[in-house]
Amino acid sequence: MGVPAASISTPAPRAVNRWGQLFAGVVATMAISNLQYAWILFTKPLTESLHASLALVQVAFSAFIVAGTWLVPLEGYLVDRLGPRRMLSIGGVLVGLGWIGAGGATTVRELIFWYTLGGVGVGVVATGTVGNALKWFPDHRGLCVGLTAAAYARQ
Repeated sequence: MGVPAASISTPAPRAVNRWGQLFAGVVATMAISNLQYAWILFTKPLTESLHASLALVQVAFSAFIVAGTWLVPLEGYLVDRLGPRRMLSIGGVLVGLGWIGAGGATTVRELIFWYTLGGVGVGVVATGTVGNALKWFPDHRGLCVGLTAAAYARQ
């Protein structure tokens, strides 16, 4: 005999302000966009400090873009599986490590490694924030995903 459905207790959902969730996602998305949109400011200093050609330094940016886009299906799966809080935290740490590591890179290989790691983090955060906006706003999906996406593209 099974347990009657009425006697199974489920924890009460936490009260969450969905607009607060959206605001946090927008801020997180703005915070991760610096790796992409500030890149051009660092290409000349990077070529000089690493004694490398612009084309070689740009490989780091290409690796960032590839890591930030092509891994998104896997990252979305992990967000669903492990939860947005955990994955967004991991993504934020990866972005921070990428930013700090790239700043201390002494070779092009190090720069590529750190910028790729940052790209993975960007993909995780971008995926998680858009997914969270869709979850909390089934009635305003376009608006909330648009705000989240705009936070990445415009600062």
